[in-house]
Amino acid sequence: MKVHHRSINKDRSGLIKFTAEEPEDLWHIFNILRKDDLLRAKTVRNVKNETSTGSVSTKREHFHIKIKVENTFFDESVCCLSAKGRNVEENKFVKMGQYHTIDLELNEKFELVKDHWDSVTLKRINEATDIAAKAEVGAVVMQEGLAHVCIVLPSLTVVKSKIQLAIPQKRRPDKYKQAMDNFYKKIAAAISLHLDLERLKCILVASPGFTRDEFLNFIFQPIEDNRKFFTHKQKFLSVHSSSGYKHSLQEVLLKDEVAQRLSDTKAAKEVKSLERFQNLLMEDPDRAFYGKSQVEKACELGAIEILMMSDSLFRAFNVDQRKRMVRLVERTEKSGATVHIFSSLHPSGVQLSNLTGLAAILRYPLPEIDEIDVSDSDEE
Repeated sequence: MKVHHRSINKDRSGLIKFTAEEPEDLWHIFNILRKDDLLRAKTVRNVKNETSTGSVSTKREHFHIKIKVENTFFDESVCCLSAKGRNVEENKFVKMGQYHTIDLELNEKFELVKDHWDSVTLKRINEATDIAAKAEVGAVVMQEGLAHVCIVLPSLTVVKSKIQLAIPQKRRPDKYKQAMDNFYKKIAAAISLHLDLERLKCILVASPGFTRDEFLNFIFQPIEDNRKFFTHKQKFLSVHSSSGYKHSLQEVLLKDEVAQRLSDTKAAKEVKSLERFQNLLMEDPDRAFYGKSQVEKACELGAIEILMMSDSLFRAFNVDQRKRMVRLVERTEKSGATVHIFSSLHPSGVQLSNLTGLAAILRYPLPEIDEIDVSDSDEE
């Protein structure tokens, strides 16, 4: 994501001009957009023109429009972001106050105006514009007859291709081998089409049993068609998974060998923290808490070591709810603790959402946290 211009006043109001350069940037923008924000961007609309003879023609007009956002929608399957609201700027194609939906596109500049740019939003923008922080990981999770080819980004796991094929039983060895070879060819074609082997630093290949190893043997055969795979052979990492479904990526990212390979990526750090939290829930539960009231109490006591939050908590239309979460992050960071904001589209983020979307690892045990009386001095 590129920031072209930033003008923020002392009261945190102001505007920022962006360009989304890749699909993940649209996910960041979806998390930044709030109800009542002013969004100005290029759009297209079918405009009817009536001639003097009474005939009506329709023409697609491209123009810029400024709307006051009322709701947003993000389609994760195609990484498409839409924002709907009323027009707030004079326009010859759309009347003032008339509803219009903007579909934000890649490589198109847009302008966003907010009454208040909070610290969490600004931090997200800084991370999204830091090219060095972006993970460069591909993944293939498979089982016999089913495979998902994915790109693992810092805030988004995108399924680029799903391959599904009926595989006959092994008691027909000739038919079975022919079907599996066809299955592997389709996966290899999907990898070639959707994964940039030059740019990616690691491609995880995961499956139950020996399916992954058989696939790797298939694509590393010394034939001309496999040259691109063989050239990048060292980037492929074979890992066990329980299934060929997308959610199995969560357990794959927990593997020690994977964590070592991806130790500098945001996703790996989040997964490691969540795994530690789950272990503490069983081994030392007085140092692991989830849910708003308990985590906020721990924060007020300065007891949090690692705070984990789902980004869905910041998309609430309730302004007080968002301010409450921003205040929690700011106080936690001020105490010297680590804060991880999980993407609700990442497998680890889905897992955190099942724990209310908010969890914390404490520096020391607080067995009576529900009975501790804390100050309400920061309440609005």
